[in-house]
Amino acid sequence: MEKRLYYVTLDTGEIHREPFDDQVNYYEIMATEKEIMEIEHMFGNLHDSEYSPEPLMKPWSESRGQERRNLQQSLVDRIFTSIYELGTDQTKEDIKTMNGLNQRL
Repeated sequence: MEKRLYYVTLDTGEIHREPFDDQVNYYEIMATEKEIMEIEHMFGNLHDSEYSPEPLMKPWSESRGQERRNLQQSLVDRIFTSIYELGTDQTKEDIKTMNGLNQRL
């Protein structure tokens, strides 16, 4: 499969073929359609974990809240790792210099 240039915004979890808004921070990646679908799937899972209509069994259950936060952090980490691995040199540099992330990559 052919890799193409895409622009990913973490603010909205969207992936575009061209940047369309100067006010949005984009990360450039070179990816196949399959890789794009995988990132979109992760964004979808993150969105679902944030806005799940599933009621908590115990409204004040800290363990359930912590499980959800752990899942969200895992998804964010996987998204950043994917963007880094597929990123252009500029994207890789931008991610490396983010607070704390350069130690994990």
